[in-house]
Amino acid sequence: MRRNSVDEARRDLLERVQTEGITAAYEAALAICRDPKAPAPARATASATLFRVAGLFDRKDANDRPKEPHEMSSEELAQEIALLERRAKGLPAETDEGIFA
Repeated sequence: MRRNSVDEARRDLLERVQTEGITAAYEAALAICRDPKAPAPARATASATLFRVAGLFDRKDANDRPKEPHEMSSEELAQEIALLERRAKGLPAETDEGIFA
């Protein structure tokens, strides 16, 4: 039965970390960013952490990410649908018909 209590404790703790802990960490990082008296390295670290968590910091270029459907034109949507249909049929993503096409 010891195993169950350890597993239960671990699950409970993980749940608290993923709810209360994340909120507390976010609020602490934001407070450091907003505090003009905080040391510059602390502010830089806190802001970098917030950018990283938001998914903005580690990107080489914003254009590297694929567009979401709501961001696409009708032509882009049609191309994406055609690509998905080809994949569903097991065909290559792009058809290469050679120089005589």
